[in-house]
Amino acid sequence: MLDRSWTRPAPTRAQVRVDVVIGVVTALVAMASVELFRSASGAELGWRGVEAFLWFGVAGLVLAGRRRFPLTVLVVQSVVFVVVGERLEQLGVVFTIQMTLFAALYSAWAWSRRPRELRILTVVVLLGMFGWLLWVLREPEGMNLADDPGLLPAHVAIIVYSIAINIVYFFGAIAWGQAAWLSARRRSHIAEQMRREREQNEQERLRAVQGERIRIARDLHDVVAHHVSGIGVQAAGAARLLHRKPEAAESALETIAASSRQAVSQMHQLVGLLRQADDTAGGRGPQPGLADLTDLVASVEGPETSLRVVGEPHDVPATIGLTLYRIVQEALTNVQRHAGARTVTVTVRHLGSDVEDDGRAGPSVEVEVLDDGRGSSAGAGPSGGFGLTGIAERAAMHRGESEVGPRPTGGFRVRVRIPLDPTSSPPTTQEQP
Repeated sequence: MLDRSWTRPAPTRAQVRVDVVIGVVTALVAMASVELFRSASGAELGWRGVEAFLWFGVAGLVLAGRRRFPLTVLVVQSVVFVVVGERLEQLGVVFTIQMTLFAALYSAWAWSRRPRELRILTVVVLLGMFGWLLWVLREPEGMNLADDPGLLPAHVAIIVYSIAINIVYFFGAIAWGQAAWLSARRRSHIAEQMRREREQNEQERLRAVQGERIRIARDLHDVVAHHVSGIGVQAAGAARLLHRKPEAAESALETIAASSRQAVSQMHQLVGLLRQADDTAGGRGPQPGLADLTDLVASVEGPETSLRVVGEPHDVPATIGLTLYRIVQEALTNVQRHAGARTVTVTVRHLGSDVEDDGRAGPSVEVEVLDDGRGSSAGAGPSGGFGLTGIAERAAMHRGESEVGPRPTGGFRVRVRIPLDPTSSPPTTQEQP
């Protein structure tokens, strides 16, 4: 018994559209074959010619449903096959009718999702076809048989030959269809296995992210505890020395100020890592930076995206490079999902104090993402869940400035500048009206 334990999914819309085209083309070819055969044989069909065009056209058109309604198509093709053989004897069983029945039987075994009905219908079709064949061959005297037979009598030879050809014809279609069904089942099982592996990998990644977050949280606790303890000791000492040794008290207060700034900076870095944990592959392996923007831009699907680099590249710290990469990633994902843009330009500018007139000191790095779309919701957060507000926060973590909002000439802009000198002026965030 042939294995039909798996249910093949229904055909896609694209496959159905292909079948409709196949049905129309097959109908035209089948009707053309009627005229070719009639012209070649000189058969006089009269009004039967119109009927021939009708039946051959139906035989082709029903193939439009061969994957969606395979059993119905098999029934119709079988009926057309017998009707043509009985009512259009002058044509005989033309090759195109044989091929449409073969395609119908193949499609039934390749696409049917009702195994019990498929087996019953196949048995009925085979019994009907072979019974009809034997009925046609029951009167050998009506055939053009050879006068000088070989090892077998001529009528026996023609019967054996016809049955053998039809066995190959019908069972060949069944075997081919079953092979196609088995191939589809193997592909489905492989796809399901790959899906499960992806789910397992995602679960492992999430566990790794959670473990990394716990480690970072512990580091954050240690940083805060260390600096707060030191600040407490220095503050107590300053209080005791404030009146007796003002110079020593001043030194202690300066130490407190420096320690507090360092604590805040390290807390910003660690909190930033916690928020970026969802964007990384479990926090393992090398982190992306400005050098990886080329691959990021190339991976954008939809709008035409280009990358420009302006200025002499600076030596950008890894943490700043990662932040800028994530900002560009966030902006590009917003464009893909919300903007409906046709073109996007990503610009990286390496700036120095000699070319800037805004009062900033020291070199800085700026990224700008411009698109010609309809804009994006400020609350959207496609890649990290923080949206455009998250972009500003990432920039502020490095004392940078950000500008996000629609452009006066249309489209949307995301611009972030981060100083490479940590002593530069404090960050500012602008949202364009």
